[in-house]
Amino acid sequence: MSKVRWGIMSAANIAFEQMVPAIRRSENAVVQAIASRTKKKAEKFEIPIIYESYEELIQDPDIDAVYIPLPNGLHKEWAIKAMDAGKHVLLEKPAVLVAKDMLEIKEAQERNNVVFMEAFMYQFHEQHQKVKELLDSGIIGEYKHIKTHFSYQLDNPNDIRLVKELGGGAMWDVGCYGMHVVTQLIGMKPVKLSLSGHIHPEHDVDITSTCVLIDENNRTAEISSSMELPSIDYYEIFGPKGTIRVDGAFRPDVSHLDQRGKVTVKDKQNNIVYIEAFYTDQYLVQVEHFQTSIQEGKAPQYNANHSLEMIHYIQRSYDSLYNNSMLTEISEKGKRYL
Repeated sequence: MSKVRWGIMSAANIAFEQMVPAIRRSENAVVQAIASRTKKKAEKFEIPIIYESYEELIQDPDIDAVYIPLPNGLHKEWAIKAMDAGKHVLLEKPAVLVAKDMLEIKEAQERNNVVFMEAFMYQFHEQHQKVKELLDSGIIGEYKHIKTHFSYQLDNPNDIRLVKELGGGAMWDVGCYGMHVVTQLIGMKPVKLSLSGHIHPEHDVDITSTCVLIDENNRTAEISSSMELPSIDYYEIFGPKGTIRVDGAFRPDVSHLDQRGKVTVKDKQNNIVYIEAFYTDQYLVQVEHFQTSIQEGKAPQYNANHSLEMIHYIQRSYDSLYNNSMLTEISEKGKRYL
């Protein structure tokens, strides 16, 4: 396969603004077709083939991979249908809303021998590899606490991110990035967690929330997310010898740092001992990693098992939120999918 031929399922803003341009920047890809129930929205992509149904898209024999940025509640159905049609699937986060649905996606991926990946694009940014190197160096000692924050202001009262049945809520929308940093990049595995916050009185979804996690070594983490606060995204790791902070952690492409993320290390006296800004085309690197996985016939670095673990943690978080923010234990069965 010289080039991966892509189909885009829906004319979502993230497809138009980020993913389709990233695919077009790749020398190993071609955007072959798009499917949208609104032809006018699809036409602005200037993609040669426009389908009016998702089914037509996945049945196109000239498409190798499908990118799916549909509302969260529709992910499972179309990811499985696409894989059953023999397509590789890059699925927007969060992949699904309950772990059993993610198990069905994993089964579809395995029986069709295709590549599946949940699109946490931020993890492909160079700054996070630097954080891992700094942690391994012992510059702050063994971490004891992690804090993450991702917020923005949602102005549209009719936005689907406020629809509970479609996976609305701040933790699903942006808090999932913090959960990913804590449990996947840094590797903390919580045994207990609690989610509390501001639940919208009409929509019954969290518009600001904070999740507190505890692992078996009594290390802690705090994940804050909001759809009503100013646009800020960072995470910070605390150890006995200092801290590592990443500004522009999740969306450096829209940060005030000239599209860069910034890594800062301070010692225990709060003196800066290291600071560096990084630029990475994280959407392009994600696309090319996914394409390489297809061309080489191997699993991506972030696979369905990782997604299963993530969904379990977030699902348990919401169990806590709607049960008076009860401190909830992570069962041994659900704690380890890897």
